[in-house]
Amino acid sequence: MRTRLFAAVIITALCFCSCSGRESAKPCDIDEKFEGTVKITQGSSEYSCELKRADADVWEMQYTSPKTIEGLKLTFTGSVCTLDLQGLKYELEREDIPAASPAAVCCGALEDLIAKKDLTCTKDGDTVTEKGSHNGNEMTAVFEKGIIKELTVSDQLRFEFSF
Repeated sequence: MRTRLFAAVIITALCFCSCSGRESAKPCDIDEKFEGTVKITQGSSEYSCELKRADADVWEMQYTSPKTIEGLKLTFTGSVCTLDLQGLKYELEREDIPAASPAAVCCGALEDLIAKKDLTCTKDGDTVTEKGSHNGNEMTAVFEKGIIKELTVSDQLRFEFSF
């Protein structure tokens, strides 16, 4: 009996200690005129691009590395996506872009964060972690001092932001 009581006290103390720094929080605001540099990691591949949001559902992503896609610019405007590389333009319906495309996932997940759509948030000091889903995939966004620093979607795509 004493052993059970001792074990219950220890387990209760550990539960209180493990949660001491975290508290629930409100979702962070993302500027609707979003603009920054994004490092994208997908498996062992890394890409860098400049990302801008001009208006609701209007995004522009221009790749700066690697050399193989440097200069490629994708513009999402409503239901249309325009690809531009060295003056060659191609336009297609946004729904025709693969759902797992890093560009589509990044812009779509950021739209979900801006809309604060079904998010669970915790705060630990100056860091807020927001969890939700995008197109059925789990996503986690990390904000430091109210500024997005990292977004991970389905453990397959990682976006690191700098401004």
